[in-house]
Amino acid sequence: MSGTGEFEEVIEGTILIPNHTSSAYPGIVLAHGSGINKEGGGGNQTAVRKEAEVFAKAGLITLLYNKRSKGYSKTNRSYELLAQDLIAGVRALQKRSDVIKNKVGVWGLSEGAWVAPIAATKSTDIAFVITSGGPGISPIQQQTWNVENRLRHQGITNQSAIQALVRNGAGIMLSLSRSESDRHDPVPVLQNVHQPFLALWGSIDRQVPPAESAQIFKDAFESSGNRYYTLQFIEGADHSIYNNTDDGFRTLKTLYPGYAEAMTSWIQQVVEDKPPVAKMIGKTPVQMSSSPEEVVKIDWYDLYWLHLSVSAFILIICLFALSVSLVNKIRNHKPLLIKGYSNWICLSAMISIIGFWLYLVSIWMNGGRDVGWVVFGTPFLWLLLQTVSTAAVILTVISIVHTLRKRERQGRNKMELLVIGTGIIYIPWALYWHLCFF
Repeated sequence: MSGTGEFEEVIEGTILIPNHTSSAYPGIVLAHGSGINKEGGGGNQTAVRKEAEVFAKAGLITLLYNKRSKGYSKTNRSYELLAQDLIAGVRALQKRSDVIKNKVGVWGLSEGAWVAPIAATKSTDIAFVITSGGPGISPIQQQTWNVENRLRHQGITNQSAIQALVRNGAGIMLSLSRSESDRHDPVPVLQNVHQPFLALWGSIDRQVPPAESAQIFKDAFESSGNRYYTLQFIEGADHSIYNNTDDGFRTLKTLYPGYAEAMTSWIQQVVEDKPPVAKMIGKTPVQMSSSPEEVVKIDWYDLYWLHLSVSAFILIICLFALSVSLVNKIRNHKPLLIKGYSNWICLSAMISIIGFWLYLVSIWMNGGRDVGWVVFGTPFLWLLLQTVSTAAVILTVISIVHTLRKRERQGRNKMELLVIGTGIIYIPWALYWHLCFF
């Protein structure tokens, strides 16, 4: 049982007991990476079974459990609640007669590497902490770095596409998020961890910046005076410290050679009360890029409701104008052809807005794994959107010029003026999203 009130939940787990001859053993509790509890999902205990077996074979009573459902979803999660679950697991092990009560630690992978340190700051029952693929940056900064890496890996070099879909898109996603965890700053937490700490990263981690995170971890421990830390890079391993292909972008879900030994040998020293002092092991990897610090701050012009409101307004006006034009053509028995600047402004603006939002959401929902065809360093769909959007902007400018040049203002009806006004609103929106070629 973990959590209180509406978040109280019975959490199912499995305890692995070493096949050793001993009256009592150290213990460890495992925190998952991101993902909900479903078969094959990141929040199911089977996702960390391989690591659990490593610890059990090394002589630790090991608890792995299913992630909670109350207070955790794809769009809303609480690291505080997840830390409570980890602490509850530690206390559950400590109640066993075959567990050495002051030798129970925690391990966290990826998202769990945000959770495990929080648990350590809240409970002195936790004897040590291990993290794998631990981010030293906030969740939105990490996910932005992850998505951008995947886009570049697919051959995208067009800066306008990256800036719009990733950097500007991050502002929308952060302002849209209801979860405070997306704004989590791991540094103050790390500065309050006083237990022995082992942090591991794969050298070709493409989801979390390994070199950058390791430096942040080191600075946090040094500033707080915790000298019992070991930071280690596993050369050739991916984010989960697994074997991989495609330069770390495709995991094989098998433990990378040396990973198990790195953890178990360190634990052995800790349980013998000989934790290593301020060690860095392995060659510091070269990252694909630095993580974007600017995405953690949202300005008023980044807010999702502003962009959705502008988009909805433009779509409503354009749909109304096209409908009026269509009705007039039917009444006057004219061919149902799209003619005139106003109609083309409406049609192109509608296509670009709808297409843009669908594409942006799909990129973030699939973590940047599939951007479609790439042409000369630019997603083909992005080229189409820019073409249509540029047409809408140019047509709006032409209509404005024609209107200003007309001596007889009666030459422009109210509907045309309304469309031009809508086009004027559309222009800064399109420029913000880099939807124009200029």
